[in-house]
Amino acid sequence: MDATSSRGQSLRGLPARVGQLVIAPRAAMARIDREGGGLNDALWLVVLGAVAFRFTAVAEALMGLAEPSLDAFMRLASVFAREGQAAAWAVLPAAVLVTALAGARRDASRDLELGAACYAPYFAVTAVARALDAVTGRALVPSFVGEIAGGAFALVALANGIAVARARGAAPKDAPSDAPAPRRSAFAAGLVVFAVAAVGVAANGAWSARHLSALKPLSHGQPAPDFRLPRGDGTPGSLALSELRGRVVVLDFWATWCPPCLAMMPTVHELDHEWRGRGVSFVGVNSDGGIDPAVLQEFVAQHGITYPVVLDEGDVGSLYKVRSLPTMIVVGKDGAIRRTFLGFTSKSSLASVLQDAVAAAP
Repeated sequence: MDATSSRGQSLRGLPARVGQLVIAPRAAMARIDREGGGLNDALWLVVLGAVAFRFTAVAEALMGLAEPSLDAFMRLASVFAREGQAAAWAVLPAAVLVTALAGARRDASRDLELGAACYAPYFAVTAVARALDAVTGRALVPSFVGEIAGGAFALVALANGIAVARARGAAPKDAPSDAPAPRRSAFAAGLVVFAVAAVGVAANGAWSARHLSALKPLSHGQPAPDFRLPRGDGTPGSLALSELRGRVVVLDFWATWCPPCLAMMPTVHELDHEWRGRGVSFVGVNSDGGIDPAVLQEFVAQHGITYPVVLDEGDVGSLYKVRSLPTMIVVGKDGAIRRTFLGFTSKSSLASVLQDAVAAAP
């Protein structure tokens, strides 16, 4: 059997393996300890979770690929990364505990497979709450309730995984396997889990279809939405984007709690100093939401921010489809969007775009 067909068969068997971890965790853990596959299955569930329960974000990111760029791919990757981060909170502690409690029979690679397998029951339980939220359009079940219930099922799997790890060496490794394959009941249980995920896809897909225009990203050449926001840097009054028409404007959406935003500040300071005399204006759009103006003013002073900083409660961020921080949007002299940067961005990348924007005709 070639690698491609092997992967296909592995994916086809995913529902049965997930179901076995839910209804027969000891047998499932024994199978995984001998054959592996726990980490691979956890990764597939991360993909399924992102598509089913982050469908809107995935759709929005995919529409951004209409104008392929590194930023568009980063936005799509970040959706799956956030789902993977949630899975890591279940997988990594479980793997550490299996290794720590396996004693002399610990095996790092097999322990990781067992720890990763604990994500399947957690996913199965939390998927129910997430699907209900998608169908009703609100948080019908408090998130902590689903997480506690999912954690309880994951702990059952973890206890069985530890027991399997501690029993290693009781029989020769080449002895006949005593780890039964998933039965029909496990397949049925897995199908229920996948049906719940399908409900999430359908509900989130229907919502996305109704709000398609709101999900379409701002594109190159599109007029930048005008706004007026109060100053948050100690300067009285407010600032409107239209007041800067004729200059290249860099809108820097950031927050005080955002480490990448803080890491970007020295670069932004340098660029502001180098380009302000060449027709470029930087505007910091604080996106903390509800921050005390006095606290923000103190922050601005402490970090030596010399360009205007305005306070946004989320309205302008929504206008510009800001989904993560930092986000930097370069607006041309004609008021049209020229480029969007997501996350930490190098000085050279920003300077290159500014050079082109300044040279362009208004």
